[in-house]
Amino acid sequence: MEKEFIPNYLVKKLGKKYLLTSKHGCWEILDKKSYDALMKRKLSNKLSLKLERKGLILTKENIKKITFNYRKKYLFLFQGTSLHIVIPTLRCDMKCVYCHASSKNPKQKKYDMKKDTAKKVVDFVFQSPTKAITIEFQGGEPLLNYEIVKFIINYAREKNKEAEKDLRFALVTNLNLMDEKKLKFLIKNNVGICTSLDGPKELHDYNRRMFGKKSNYDNVVKWIKKINKEYKRNKSNSRAGALVTITRESLKYPKEIVDEYVKNGLDRIHLRFLNGLGIAKKAWGNIGYKAEEFIKFWKKAVDYILELNLNGIRIREKTLDIFASKILKGVDPGYLDLRSPCGAAIGQLVYNYNGDIYTCDEGRMVGEDIFKLGNVKKDNYKDVLSSDQTCAIVASSINDIFCSSCVYQPYCGLCPVCNYEEQGNIISKVKETMRCKIFEKQFDYFFEKIIMNKKILNTLFPSK
Repeated sequence: MEKEFIPNYLVKKLGKKYLLTSKHGCWEILDKKSYDALMKRKLSNKLSLKLERKGLILTKENIKKITFNYRKKYLFLFQGTSLHIVIPTLRCDMKCVYCHASSKNPKQKKYDMKKDTAKKVVDFVFQSPTKAITIEFQGGEPLLNYEIVKFIINYAREKNKEAEKDLRFALVTNLNLMDEKKLKFLIKNNVGICTSLDGPKELHDYNRRMFGKKSNYDNVVKWIKKINKEYKRNKSNSRAGALVTITRESLKYPKEIVDEYVKNGLDRIHLRFLNGLGIAKKAWGNIGYKAEEFIKFWKKAVDYILELNLNGIRIREKTLDIFASKILKGVDPGYLDLRSPCGAAIGQLVYNYNGDIYTCDEGRMVGEDIFKLGNVKKDNYKDVLSSDQTCAIVASSINDIFCSSCVYQPYCGLCPVCNYEEQGNIISKVKETMRCKIFEKQFDYFFEKIIMNKKILNTLFPSK
């Protein structure tokens, strides 16, 4: 007598194979014969045991285990906000063509965070119940208000003597104002440093322009090497990170961008598509593109990355790493843009120069108060996190509601901010959004090009 079971999977046909995924994140790829057997409920013992073990079918024997795994997948909901992004200033000495933050002129010091505000920000941050806290400085250009950066680091360290949290710091900077003294302080305090490198010199300087037509490229490359040398000298496991933002001009150079990272000793690249936020929204007609255009570029770049890895040159693409962590290891890497609910408020909070609190870094870039949750000068963590405003935004990013039939739902996530900017509503027609179109094709690529190719899979993600 065949074992009774309840189907517990989403399905999509990829080529001649069938991909099955479960809500708790397990998956299996079946050939047509096996899939037909599943449809007819005539499973062999071997196939039945495999699907039962992964929870793709529910039985009396596995229901408790699958319930536990599903609960485990959502433990982050009860941990408290761990990423706290602080904006020491909105001023910036660059005018990038895609500036999401709508930065201000470097002379406008009224957009600097004051010390009393900075103190209240740190006090607010430490109200989060999470055991691990990361304070990340963004901007504007944070080093234009370096004294506040130092103050926050020192004050947070002092508070942590009593709180005893796993406290970390990160700095996102264009490196124009970096010097030996600042670097020494940052490394001494284990501050992770990340910058932007958009590709070869011409492309980088086209995207990331400075006031006075100066080049930022040479300085970035110089300091990346210097920072990594200092990390190594101090026996630190940290490495200077770099981000690339893809504009329409960038689409012409998939291989050249990857080569630039390899040349500068950067072994990870995140080929991020452009969001229509801040200046980028106004300039979209000149710098933007369609989802299909980005995917064509991304596939060319990733194909080249795979080729390099097969030839012994190690460089990773972060989107693939995120997918691998979720799909191959069953581990959430904490990438808040691909989580359900997303990282808004429950995963990250952003503190503007004036103490205003936003759901996320993207939320403060909209230029409206829709994603503003309060201010550190008058609100506390508990009230902000439990407010109707916060709950509504978090609810709008639960993809169980909007993506219930998509095979990639267990690994994906929504962005209320991008939905609002693209469609004028935090609750969107998901399938019509640029994010959905891009992520779906990237997931397709991951399963078809990597998981179904053992040689590539073992080269990129060795099991040991």
